[in-house]
Amino acid sequence: MVKLRVPACCKKQENYDPVEEDDKAQTTEDTVDVPDDGREQWGSQLEFILSTIGSVVGLGNLWRFPIKVKEYGGGVFLIPYFTMLFIEGIPLFLVELWIGQKFRSGCIGGFYKIHRALSGIGFATWMIGFYTNLYYNAVIMYTIYYFFASFSSTLPWAKDCPELNSTMDFPKNCCTETTKASYYWYYDVLKISPDIGQPEQFNWQMTLCLFGAWLTCFLCMIKGIKTSGKVVYVTAVFPFIALFGLFVMSMTLEGAGEGVRYFFDPTYKMSFESDIVPDPNVTVLSNWRHLYNPYCWLEAAAQIFYSLSLGFGSCIAFASYNPPKTDFYKHAMGISVVNSASSMFAGVTIFAILGSSAVRNEVSISELSTGPGLAFIAVSEAIANTPAAQLWSALFFVMLFMLGIDSQFAGIEGMMTALDDTTLVPRKIPRPIVIAFFCGISFLIGLPFSMNNGLYLVDLFDNFSANFPLMMVAFFEVISVSWVYGITRFCEDFEEMTGYYPNIVWRILWVGVTPLSLLGILLYSSWTSLITPSLTGDS
Repeated sequence: MVKLRVPACCKKQENYDPVEEDDKAQTTEDTVDVPDDGREQWGSQLEFILSTIGSVVGLGNLWRFPIKVKEYGGGVFLIPYFTMLFIEGIPLFLVELWIGQKFRSGCIGGFYKIHRALSGIGFATWMIGFYTNLYYNAVIMYTIYYFFASFSSTLPWAKDCPELNSTMDFPKNCCTETTKASYYWYYDVLKISPDIGQPEQFNWQMTLCLFGAWLTCFLCMIKGIKTSGKVVYVTAVFPFIALFGLFVMSMTLEGAGEGVRYFFDPTYKMSFESDIVPDPNVTVLSNWRHLYNPYCWLEAAAQIFYSLSLGFGSCIAFASYNPPKTDFYKHAMGISVVNSASSMFAGVTIFAILGSSAVRNEVSISELSTGPGLAFIAVSEAIANTPAAQLWSALFFVMLFMLGIDSQFAGIEGMMTALDDTTLVPRKIPRPIVIAFFCGISFLIGLPFSMNNGLYLVDLFDNFSANFPLMMVAFFEVISVSWVYGITRFCEDFEEMTGYYPNIVWRILWVGVTPLSLLGILLYSSWTSLITPSLTGDS
């Protein structure tokens, strides 16, 4: 049976209630009393803010967000995105920060202290974080490969693919049916197999890159927040500088304006599409139809969860290292604004590049590569046609690497903090040994991602490892706080910790709107999947 550790400061009474407030805690404007429970603390509040920003502003903003916008009708997707941000994202973000800071525990211990029967929510959160970390590092593996490839005298994806030869077997005989960047991505980098059922062999270059990704995680997490809290000064700040540089570059490309208009205007057509006479026998579907697709709303909610790191345990873990009287409400509002602004800024940059690629190839943006190929085909192809292409390519992929690795720091810290709350890992085992074991096991489990069918597995994990589970965990998370713990007690704790008593809008969201919206999306999506089992934008 798994037992949970109770901090020494909590063993004051024989019948201690883990959710009992400490009435003796006193604060002043300049000092904060911190429980002497031996728990690590952030070196400063700036470290907490940067670490949380590094966690929430990641691959989900620069890679996943543009993919979903493209799949679900361009600007149409922004409607469910911002709706889900207000009714689900920010309310749940506040709940997770409160859980960590109130109970000074990770996801497992936090829910256990609300009620012992709720510890399963913590374990489910831990498993979601584990699955997500596995395939996120696979994406980081690709960025490492492309980063080093950027130092070639000529970018390899700008070279012509081999001439068709009848003696060539799969996939070489496909080179005339694709672009240079596509050919390089699928056949030179991935050496992709025909389908998921034919793994064939390990791609040793990908295996080395995957090992490098996990080694980086280990070195930066070797002493927990003492090392990662310092690393984020670089990894959380540099991507914004790089993104601004890429934004300036993208605005100089031909067709950039058309890509940006497509990003914001659901009804916009590319300039060359306006001259095409529509076939009267073909029904042209409006992008607005995606608003009636339950998966569009599910993906919007999942995108909010990815970009705010909700349901993964990392926000709870980071907040658990805060002093008890930290104003997490102010931090949550600021971080949410930074996160959404980053997504929009990244979206403008990526769609400007996509607009250039679409105009050059005279195809609609909707017809360009999606999924991981959005970054590694469409964007890399556009970068290859710019002056100083090697510089911009290296900048783009090192930015993707830092965004991804920051999210990995958060995910691993969330899981390690949760394990610290249990007896699964004895305290006598040094933290570096635990981190090394975890990263080593994760590397071995993730090896299939480096095989010829690895991309199919990445897509499988992206669609099924987190979307539905995240919604379910979030539903029980908000129910456990607003109904089991009690909205009145929660609001009183909220006021004691931040000095702000939540108004009626927040209380209505926590008690009714947020859980009902989560339940509605889950039920509607589940019912629809029984009729049309698809997770694509055209379902």
